Amino acid sequence: MKDHSNAVTYEYCQRMPINCQPLSHPPHTAKRLLSVKQAGMQFGQRLLWQHVNFSIVSGEFVALLGANGTGKTTLLRSVLQLNTLTTGEIHLTRGIQVGYVPQLKDFEPKLPIRGRDLVKLGIDGENYLFGFINPKRPNGRLWQSNRQKKYLVDKAIAEVGGEAFCDAPLNMLSGGEQQRMRIAQALAAEPDLLLMDEPLLSLDAPSQQVVCDILAHRKHTHQTAVLMISHELEPIKPLIDKVVYIKNSRAQVGGIEMLP
Repeated sequence: MKDHSNAVTYEYCQRMPINCQPLSHPPHTAKRLLSVKQAGMQFGQRLLWQHVNFSIVSGEFVALLGANGTGKTTLLRSVLQLNTLTTGEIHLTRGIQVGYVPQLKDFEPKLPIRGRDLVKLGIDGENYLFGFINPKRPNGRLWQSNRQKKYLVDKAIAEVGGEAFCDAPLNMLSGGEQQRMRIAQALAAEPDLLLMDEPLLSLDAPSQQVVCDILAHRKHTHQTAVLMISHELEPIKPLIDKVVYIKNSRAQVGGIEMLP
């Protein structure tokens, strides 16, 4: 089980500068988490993209950019193996945890679930036998008591500043509050790689900054890697290490100088 003794609080995230560096951690050796090689996606006669090549290592923040309709979300779903590539391959390093924040969509009005319950699915939703066995873990087994699960859920909720509304029904939350619960759900299982599809959507500027501070903490302290689609570039600019820009069915890969 991962060590959660250095749990971050919402208040701490608010105080922490984005360009912070770990003070007490040993030098980090980057581990490759994701490799995309000659990937192509075509639907019938429509070619979305081809010859896509890039990799992501631990602690790396990658912005996935491009105009609407260029297939950015399709690429994220391909990483999750929800879409099958036409050509090429996508390889996730064995044993890593992947968190996913999809595009914001309204929940069913009568869905009887609280924000806290949604976050808990980030732990139970990927496990078998109610979380007692998790074949994705290196040792194959993970025992989590209800107390441990509650700790992880509370920690994830605190990281997104959701304590005030996490126990309300989802259909009573604003779009921005729902998005925070989705982000907390992705953080609950302590992912090595976060896939995020417009996570800043519907958030006001202060809330966007809180999310970016959370990601900065995970990047520098936990070495969490991020692959993010975003049209909101200013808040994430200090975090970006690499840009994957899809245009004319090709993906250009480079540094922050590629930002439009």
